[in-house]
Amino acid sequence: MGSYRVSQELHLVEFRKFYLVMRRGWPDWAAFLLLGFLVWIEGKTIKARVKNTIDDAIEEYEKIDPPTPVVASPVYSESGSDFFDEMRLTAPWVDREPPSNSP
Repeated sequence: MGSYRVSQELHLVEFRKFYLVMRRGWPDWAAFLLLGFLVWIEGKTIKARVKNTIDDAIEEYEKIDPPTPVVASPVYSESGSDFFDEMRLTAPWVDREPPSNSP
């Protein structure tokens, strides 16, 4: 395993240094398995760091400029006689139903 292959596979310096120290004295097949394992762990590490950085940036931005929820208010309607009134709350995008004929 030359250092060229390691520099292609491993992107973070700490993983490259760790691999170069650990592979000494190991057979080539074991060093190759170690490299594969480190590539897998490094990918997970990079994804976690990116996710944490983005989440922190979003939290910081929301502290400065909090999001305003855009929720349409419901449509209120009443129908019926004095004793059997029917009240409805519906979403504004739903078509209104005619009042029911229940007693």
